[in-house]
Amino acid sequence: MEPGDIHLADLNEERRRHVMVLSVGRFNRAADRVIVAPQLFGPPDDVLLPWRVEVDGKVFAVDLLRSLPASRLLERVDRAPQPLVAQAQRVLRHIM
Repeated sequence: MEPGDIHLADLNEERRRHVMVLSVGRFNRAADRVIVAPQLFGPPDDVLLPWRVEVDGKVFAVDLLRSLPASRLLERVDRAPQPLVAQAQRVLRHIM
């Protein structure tokens, strides 16, 4: 699990959703947790960049960060391009 990995995850919701991993591998391994930005469903909202990152038509909400046990990541399905990962991590640093 590295920054930019996109996984299908169990977020204890009605349906599973994609999440983008934002935390670094060293943290993920040491804590057995990951910090993720969940994919948004439905029509676009009024929150603009930089809080939202779009990857292949999927919108991930960096402002809705979650920390999950690593076991909740079910399968890796994609990887975000490096420039988008860097953008999301810059936003994460501003939040924290």
